[in-house]
Amino acid sequence: MAAEPIGLLKPEYLTIGARGRVLTETSDDLPCNGFSAANLALVRSAAQRVYVTVSAGTSGVKGLLANPTRTAAAVSSIAGFVSANALNGVDLDFEPNRWTPSLWRRFTSMVSSMVSTLGAAGRGVEVDMLPFTTTPWDAERYGAIAGAGAHVVVMAYDHEFDVACAPISPYTWLAQVVDYAQSQVPAAQLTVGIPSYGYRTTNCARVAHVTANVPLVTMEAAPGFPAPGPATESFRDPASGEIRWSSGNTFYDFVDTTSLDAKLELVESLGVTDVSVWSLGGEPWFTGFF
Repeated sequence: MAAEPIGLLKPEYLTIGARGRVLTETSDDLPCNGFSAANLALVRSAAQRVYVTVSAGTSGVKGLLANPTRTAAAVSSIAGFVSANALNGVDLDFEPNRWTPSLWRRFTSMVSSMVSTLGAAGRGVEVDMLPFTTTPWDAERYGAIAGAGAHVVVMAYDHEFDVACAPISPYTWLAQVVDYAQSQVPAAQLTVGIPSYGYRTTNCARVAHVTANVPLVTMEAAPGFPAPGPATESFRDPASGEIRWSSGNTFYDFVDTTSLDAKLELVESLGVTDVSVWSLGGEPWFTGFF
């Protein structure tokens, strides 16, 4: 590893069940990535600070925010986990298929409550948000989260779910995402997430059959994977820096170290001072880091 630990690591130890209850994902089910004292100790050894990530899909978000009592219980449970494990804060990764105005109001109220509860102990709250280049069609708003006192993390990747077989984070699109985020959120409250993973799909006519978050260690076994070296550059997409190729009926794309370096250079040139990377584990990293 690098001589200095990573600034912040955010293991996903908590999730919201379909009925809105906070559940712990333990090492019994996820040996490497689940919660245990030993796994947390390893994370601590590699980071200056540790937040716990709490994930929730559509059913979890709706179940959690269905009534104030359930929401308050979740805030208390999450804060209790953070305190019991002496963590530095929480990262809320709530991703329903859409935010209705009423659901969004309840969520921002929860975020405000989370900030008040953890802030009293000097702990932080981050909220992961989808990437937008302009005001989104649903109720999700960056400024509302910043206004609630939380730190906004814009996940500037997964463009392949917007346009069939698109790069994960093309440079022009990435710059537009950053520009919009900066227009909504103070610099001190903004983090831009960049990708370190790949995807594959069997359909480039429309967004379908996409398998995302594929690590490099898996990509390396894919048919046609370009061997490291000068020949790799012939597979590099100038619009994203990503390595892209097809084999049989399958299309592949992944972010290697060169592409990761370039995305970091771009967002820094745009004035971003805080960057996160999704994800760690079997992935390439910045030049000279590992």
